Formats: sequence, structure tokens, C-alpha cells
Amino acid sequence: MIGRMVTLGAAVLALAACHKPAVDERNASVADVAKAVRQAQASDMKFTPGRWESSFKIESMEAPGMPAAAAKAVAGHVTRYATCLTKDKAAQPGSDFFARDSKNCTYDHFTMGGGAIDAKMHCGNAGGDAVVTMKGDYTPTHYALKMETVTNAARQGPITMRMAIEANHAGVCTGKEDGQG
Repeated sequence: MIGRMVTLGAAVLALAACHKPAVDERNASVADVAKAVRQAQASDMKFTPGRWESSFKIESMEAPGMPAAAAKAVAGHVTRYATCLTKDKAAQPGSDFFARDSKNCTYDHFTMGGGAIDAKMHCGNAGGDAVVTMKGDYTPTHYALKMETVTNAARQGPITMRMAIEANHAGVCTGKEDGQG
């Protein structure tokens, strides 16, 4: 699940580097959101290609039967990573920017513009389903998001994780990034 959240954070990187887009999608697939962002980009969206350095912090985690000590140990965990956003991907973001395994996800809503982003997405698979909400702000060279994921695992019940993602454009790609978008 953390890998999916890191991927979502990296995916939002493409969105976060935009300037005043006009995207407001409801009950849309991940591919539809990617298409709407590409179409908006044609008029006024600009991505900042290059190296992006990000941090992903787990703020809290709650699960049925989870000992308080375990929840406390998870809270505060920070993962740092770097991504290289290529010029081609910045110009034409695909649905993989918005969610890995996107065929199993649908946005209830996805709005972005004027430096703000607000989205809610449902993802499902054989092990259960997840609801991901995110809200934050962005500029062409920075973004900050608060995310909450509620996973309803068939055997465990709901698991809630609250996270903060922050990223900054850090210049040109070095070839030593963790991922390429």
C-alpha cells in the first residue's frame, strides 16, 4: 500500500507542476482524468521537467487490533525519493502518472486549478477496496498534499493511513533518480 501511495505522490508530481489548469472531473476513470489534464495543458498548463525530490510521511495509521505501540512506531516514518520527469511525459502525461493499476480505480471527483488540488478515488481488487482522498496546493516547482487512504481488507476490516507528501523541483535529472516519469 505504501508503494501505491508513493506512486500516487509521484503521479501527482505531473499534476503539481502545472500552472492554473482547469480540470474538474466527476465519476471519471484514471485515463479520463489524464486525458482532461492533457487537454487543459494544451491551453495553459505547463509542467516543469527535471528532477523532483519528494518526501512521503506517514502521519498516522489505525487498524483493528493494531497495538498502540505499533501505530506509534509507524507514525512519523518518512520515505524520501527522487523522480525524473522527462520533457515527453511532462508534455503528455499518461494514466500511469495518476495511479498504478489504474484499471481498478475511479475518481469520484478530481478538481485542480488556481494552485489547489482536491480528489477522491476508489480502487478495488480481490483483497478489498481502498478510498484515497487528497487535498493540497501546488506551484510549477513545488507541491504539498495531505492524503488519507482507507483500505477495507476482507479479513482485517478498515485500515486508515494519513500521509503528507511534499515535493520540490531540484533542477536537471542526474540519472540517479528512483523513478522516471
